[in-house]
Amino acid sequence: MKEDIKDIQTQLDKRAASKLRIEPLNDFKNSNLKNIFILSESDLGVVRNGGRRGAAFGPKAIVNTLLKMTTHKQKENGLKSIRSLQPYTPFTQQQSEDISSITEILKSYTYSHICHLGGGHDHIYPLLKALNTRTNKIAVINIDAHLDTRTDLETHSGTPFRQFANEVEGDFKLIQLGIHDFANEISNYTPLNKSEMEIYSVSQLRKETSNFTAVQAFMDKVTQDLCEFTIILSLDCDAISSQSMEAVSAVNHNGLELSFVRDIFSWYYSLDQKQKFCGIYEYNPIFDNLSNKGARALASLIEPFL
Repeated sequence: MKEDIKDIQTQLDKRAASKLRIEPLNDFKNSNLKNIFILSESDLGVVRNGGRRGAAFGPKAIVNTLLKMTTHKQKENGLKSIRSLQPYTPFTQQQSEDISSITEILKSYTYSHICHLGGGHDHIYPLLKALNTRTNKIAVINIDAHLDTRTDLETHSGTPFRQFANEVEGDFKLIQLGIHDFANEISNYTPLNKSEMEIYSVSQLRKETSNFTAVQAFMDKVTQDLCEFTIILSLDCDAISSQSMEAVSAVNHNGLELSFVRDIFSWYYSLDQKQKFCGIYEYNPIFDNLSNKGARALASLIEPFL
């Protein structure tokens, strides 16, 4: 039996007019952008840390999920991929080039929000180095199961915060949320050079937030002395419970609930900070399920700010 689908495709195509638009950054000239999406599509840092390949595909998967969403307030959103898995570039050279690329973006465009989507968590390091050219007071709120402060001589996705602390020009404050002792070597807890680090385990967060209900009050308290700092929000996806996030190298059997992470993102978006910087790292779509559950969860963290 022949199906009655005449003109259906035309009808479906009309829906595209209300979908979220994210255009190549080079298409914008002196535009007042709402959001700039910077994609760092490489998982070399993850591999150097002993992890599984696939996080390089995460940034595009998240953006493609966002593009399926309808928006009622169309804003100017630019996108720039600064790093891809191919061609191969040595890791230290990759980091140096990415610092230059992000620095140029920060200098060349007017924007309200930078959303940095990476492969490995090592990509937070170039972002911080680029921001350090503009401010000497940097604070990171890192949602993570791991401290990513390994003392290894060879850098990778497990070393970015110690690497940055060793080089920062000015003051650096690191607030770690969701950390598990069983996921960290003892040496990871070694104090950072010329920097401060506060650590909150899942059980501590449960206590401090009245069973994850008083999130705003808790976040206001831990950041009350940071009024002069540029605050960056960083999410390593393995911080999230495996019920919502299977698609990571290190699946978390005792992770944070997605609703709690979403509350932190909502708190950050509400901050009285002219420009905001948010990074999402380590999502590996190769290990997602057929519903793209992980990508949808991460897109849901970004969408309210669009």
